[in-house]
Amino acid sequence: MKKTLIAVAAAAALTATSAFAEITFGAWLRSITGVASNGEDIVTGTSNSWGGIRPSRVNVAGTSEDGNAGFKLDIYFNATKAQTVNADGTFGGSTQVLEVGDNAYIWVKPASSVQLALGKFDGGETGLRGDFCYGSWNWLRPGNWIAEDEGLTFNGSHTNGLMAKITPVDGLVAVIQLPVYNAKWGGNNAEYVAKTATEDAKNTIEDTFKNGMYAAAYTIEGLGTLKAGYFGSYAEHKKGETTKEYLLANKYKDETWSLDSSSSEEPEWKYNSKTYTEDSEQIGTVNVAFDFNAVENLYVTVGAFFGIADKEYNAWNEKMKFTAGASYQVSDAMKFSVSGGYVKYQDKCTGKDGKDDSAFGIGAGVDYVIMDGLNAAADLRYKSNAGGDSDGAISFLVGVTKNVSSNGYIGVGFQGATNGNGLTGIAGANKNGKNDDFVWAVPVALNIWL
Repeated sequence: MKKTLIAVAAAAALTATSAFAEITFGAWLRSITGVASNGEDIVTGTSNSWGGIRPSRVNVAGTSEDGNAGFKLDIYFNATKAQTVNADGTFGGSTQVLEVGDNAYIWVKPASSVQLALGKFDGGETGLRGDFCYGSWNWLRPGNWIAEDEGLTFNGSHTNGLMAKITPVDGLVAVIQLPVYNAKWGGNNAEYVAKTATEDAKNTIEDTFKNGMYAAAYTIEGLGTLKAGYFGSYAEHKKGETTKEYLLANKYKDETWSLDSSSSEEPEWKYNSKTYTEDSEQIGTVNVAFDFNAVENLYVTVGAFFGIADKEYNAWNEKMKFTAGASYQVSDAMKFSVSGGYVKYQDKCTGKDGKDDSAFGIGAGVDYVIMDGLNAAADLRYKSNAGGDSDGAISFLVGVTKNVSSNGYIGVGFQGATNGNGLTGIAGANKNGKNDDFVWAVPVALNIWL
């Protein structure tokens, strides 16, 4: 009898809920397995396009019947292990993780033109990010980017905390994000993680506004969308301050970095100390972009980024960066894409002997429908100062996918990258933490969306 009453009550609650709100469940996954050469061995492995191994996830969202309140939650099941950082800056053990994914926030619309959200946000949640994704971005991603395909011309979500979207008139949207949470704002690096792990830190109101995002976009009907934004990242170093610089910056070819594998097969991560000889600070980044869509079948996006910082603060801060992408739908079966960029750093920090302070990159790709449900893709990309001894690095992809029902595909391809550039996951660094001049992979991709 009790079980019957409980079942009836549960059914009544479910019915009442569905009458006033809509709860949806979904998922999007792309996992890639295959065989590869990492420059030293022929290996097998599994990875996502962005690295790591995420074989399962679920996305949950809820919206009130009137559309004025809701939530979004992404739950990720990662098969990889997350490495921890100790309070003294050394790297500790690891553990398998079930984590909050890209999104975990609640939102309300107190007015038809205002939406307020609080929580954790994916990069695309602002609706402003300048994406231009094609070719190898959808397979194993190489490392020879000036700017990633996601956010090629305009930055996405800048911080977790509070986000306000305001649409006062048709075509105009303004987005503000403020880091209102109990941790000091800092860079995405091991020193920051270690520091905040031992501090009960809160942002002052000054810190909060200094590290916020303030952006807007205006769409001109029949022409395109103009975007502009300021992305705060305030931090400072005082004269005489000593900090730990981690191997993370090795990708910028700073000579001071080293990887010592002599003690074991696993790389030993090291850092060097740096003492600042004068006060210095970084402020943030100004970003402007324009998306052009006035010509049928043609899409063009251009962007510019200007970093505001003292060069003494961080040599590899970007002083300025210019990026662009264009695609043309030649026919129903064929589309061409091209993208590229140029970046100038604050100081000489890339290439052989640290003599170069700029880099450029360019890529091109084609998508082709072979027949209904069978598609091909190829791309070729180049970046200067991307490999050892300041040489450029080339990466390429050829791949074919076959649709499976209406919600997935299976694909196989061939990829390569030169000059120690590597590919995410399977053909990444070998056990000595270094790549040979050329790595390759035969990826098998499984992609589903529900």
